[in-house]
Amino acid sequence: MCEKAGRAVERVLADIPFALEVVDITTSSELLQRYGLYIPVISIDGVEFSRYHVNESKLRALLNGERTQGTLRG
Repeated sequence: MCEKAGRAVERVLADIPFALEVVDITTSSELLQRYGLYIPVISIDGVEFSRYHVNESKLRALLNGERTQGTLRG
């Protein structure tokens, strides 16, 4: 995960506990082919949340169970 996205996720994690799994796409040819130019990719329960950057307020809202328009992409 890039440093900027990682810091955003860590700030949210400090306030809202959740399980975080960081996946190195270079260990899988399938993932590398799928996401190579789109990293970082954030997925929640298998559903893509964002690419390139993390919108911290939308991530917080989603993890708090609030409905937000335009949050999930996939």
